[in-house]
Amino acid sequence: MAGKTGTAQVIRTEERIRDPEELPFRYRDHAWFVAYAPAESPTIAVSVLVEHGGTGGRAAAPLAKALIQYWLGVNP
Repeated sequence: MAGKTGTAQVIRTEERIRDPEELPFRYRDHAWFVAYAPAESPTIAVSVLVEHGGTGGRAAAPLAKALIQYWLGVNP
């Protein structure tokens, strides 16, 4: 699998907040991940967006991985 994570900021904050749980849900960053697999000869491409999910690696990538594994018939 090959992919790229991303995080889209919802609002600008004056200070860096380390724990997204400290923010109201509506202000939490959006998480995304795009991927294709197998990397050498792709048969599937996915894009996952989790609104207010935080970071792409934590929220969106595991969902994309599960989808790709299901498609390829790979047991996790």
